Amino acid sequence: SLGEPHGYFVGLMLFRAVPGVALSLPLFIVFAKVGIIDTHFGLILAYVAMNVPFTIWLTDGFFRQIPKELHEAAEIDGCTRWQAFWKVEFPVARSGVASAAIFAFLTSWNEFALASQLTRSVGSKTMPVGLLDFTAEFTINWGGMCALAVLMIVPALILTFIVQKHLIAGLTFGGVKG
Repeated sequence: SLGEPHGYFVGLMLFRAVPGVALSLPLFIVFAKVGIIDTHFGLILAYVAMNVPFTIWLTDGFFRQIPKELHEAAEIDGCTRWQAFWKVEFPVARSGVASAAIFAFLTSWNEFALASQLTRSVGSKTMPVGLLDFTAEFTINWGGMCALAVLMIVPALILTFIVQKHLIAGLTFGGVKG
């Protein structure tokens, strides 16, 4: 049932299974009524809503692999539950959080369908939607498209290099029992 933790995660994953393009019309109608069409806030809200289910599911898996004895030992040593989380459990699961963060960023960064429906002006378009501006009815500006494609890759590469150590550790966490 949905009352137990497993049921919540199944519900979260079912929400994530809905493609963004299927939500574009309902989101457009709601965002238009609220007045956040063609805004950065609207896109951020949509992308957070789309990525939270999988990100929660992924990070939950990393936190479940942490032995409960770790936080119990920290509490015995005088930590509050919150201090035990931040000083003991979170550092152990940092690799999983980094993996989930890079996944959520890249998913949002490269998304086209939803962004093309929710943005209109040059100031609010995402880079994948901006690539479409380099096409006309009979011509394609290949130089401009290639330049923008390189600019799209740079932030993803920088973020990946920054969290690379955590990402590799996160992808292999729990793979080998010691």
